[in-house]
Parts: sequence; structure tokens; C-alpha cells
Amino acid sequence: MPQKTYPDTAADNVTAHVSKTISGRMKIGRPFTMFYKIKYGSQLLHYAVSPGSVSSMIRPNDDDLHQHEHFELLYVLEGELINRIEQINFHYKKGDACLLNRNTRHADIPGDNCAVVFLNLSTEYISSLLKDDVVFRDGTDLRPDGKIHQFLSSNLKGEEGFARNYLEFSPTAAASKNGWENNTQISIDAIQQELLGQKPGCSYLIKGLLLRLIHVLENENIYHSNFIHLDTGRQDFLFARITNCLKESAGNTSREELSDALNYNAEYMNQIVKKRTGLSLMQLGRAYRLERARQLLADTDESISEIIRELGFVSSSHFYSFFRKETGMSPLEYRRQEKGL
Repeated sequence: MPQKTYPDTAADNVTAHVSKTISGRMKIGRPFTMFYKIKYGSQLLHYAVSPGSVSSMIRPNDDDLHQHEHFELLYVLEGELINRIEQINFHYKKGDACLLNRNTRHADIPGDNCAVVFLNLSTEYISSLLKDDVVFRDGTDLRPDGKIHQFLSSNLKGEEGFARNYLEFSPTAAASKNGWENNTQISIDAIQQELLGQKPGCSYLIKGLLLRLIHVLENENIYHSNFIHLDTGRQDFLFARITNCLKESAGNTSREELSDALNYNAEYMNQIVKKRTGLSLMQLGRAYRLERARQLLADTDESISEIIRELGFVSSSHFYSFFRKETGMSPLEYRRQEKGL
């Protein structure tokens, strides 16, 4: 992330890479641009990284909803950000990311001491990235097929090109615990350095680093991801947010905490979950808690006491009772079965 001291540069240099089309959409003047918003107290610094140079200015935030002619990936480096999407506010924290297509109206509103980076990619640049992303193995050309690759490909052609949709990402509990999501910021910092350095081959290295960044975001061990299709309705939208919160907390989130986090009535959310899963909010939370417990027992060497603490159980007897009721065996019996001991 940029340091807190910046060169004095004319304001128009910061915004020179962005213009508006006749339709009112924002358009970048280069295939790829990198832009930061950094808020300290009441001041909001806009900071643009261009090939071989940087520019900055202090100005108020633009809270108006807008669309792009390009794809935009935002990543929260520090603090919290309100991502206003089609008139609905969503709260993003450090480590969260969002990839927006060209049809989704949005506005980003940084909170106090927030730092957020925006990577803007033209459709031509995206097409080139996807075309060149090939791994040669055993005489076969292999192309990645993760969620971001699918999202970008579908938005470049066919009916999805007219849809309002986006992908959002939040670090998994394991990633937050082990610092795996730091790989995201490492990639972003490396992209910035290559963009500024302008050394021979930098354009190829930047593409490679962007593809590595995509790979990190697609890694399900590091990030939860939600594909949001706005045209399917607000209830689907809210259901995706509910399940994401429950996954992130391994089901250890109360109705009241969900209500506070998502700004919806708890009973209304309960009805939406019941309609789609047949489970109550509490039952769905228990299902995610059990899923996480099983995964930790089968795939890690964490002690059962460590798992109990991680999942937020008040006592070992509570965890043992919960696990036996759901699986018919003790945690130790389950671990031995899964590990073939």
C-alpha cells in the first residue's frame, strides 16, 4: 500500500485516466489502471498509479451511483468500506474484495482510516488475460476454470453481458487465522511496483501477477465467494449474504448479530432461509458449525480443545454433546474414521 506522504501533483493527473461516455458510464483511458482511496480523519486522498508515475489529490468522495465500461476489482486494505450496490449498503472490512461487472450501479464510501485499492481492467485487457492463461502439461493445454474465470468469460459474451452481477470475496476463518489472505496484498503490491518501475517485460509480469491474484481469490481455502445476480431479486441477494456470514463464522452467529450486520429483521431473514433450505436460521448455523468441525477433525491436526475454542463452544461437554447428536459418534471416533487410524 502507498505510504502516507505523497508528491504534490496537479489534480487533473489523478482523474486523467477516467472519463464519462455519452451514456454516463465511467471509462478508463488505458487497458489497466490502479487507483487508491485513503481516508485519514475527515480527509480523503485519491491516489493514482500510472506507468512510471504517481499522482494524488484530496477531494470529497463521490457517493453517486455509477457504472463502468470496464471491470473493477476493489480490495479493502485497511478499515471498513460501505459498498453501495443498487441503493443497498453492504459493509466490507479489511481483506474483503468485490469484482463488479459493467452493468452494476454502485458507489464506494470509505470509513475512517480506510484504505481501498481499485484495479480497473478493460474488456480487451480481460480477453487478453483469459486467452493467455494457459498451463502446458503433458502435451495438453490446460485453462483454469475458477469462479472469476467463469464470471469474466460469461460477462464478455452472451446474455450475461447485459446482466447486473458481481462476485464478492471474504477471507475464510482459516485464512484469517494463518494470514493466507496476505498473498492478495503481496500480489497487489507487486503489481504496483511493476507499474511504477516500467522495466523491460513489465507488461507481461503485470498480467502474470493479475492471474496469480485471481488464483488466490478463487482458492476456496482462502476466500469465501458469492456470485450475486441482482436480476434474480433481492431475496436471493439477501440469502447469499446470510449464508456468507454463517460460513465465515462457522455458524457461530446469533440471529441478533446477523440482524445488526445485514440491517434486516431477524424473523424476515429466518423466513427467507426457511423458504430456500427448509431450515431455520439456527438450524442452518448448526449445519455450518458441524461442517466446519468435521473439516477440522478430518483435514487438520488441531487438538479437539483447539477446535472447541475456534468454533466458540462454551465447554467441551457442549461440543461433545453437539457432535454426537449430529453424527452418532464422538469427535475422536470421527477423526479416527476419516484419517483411517
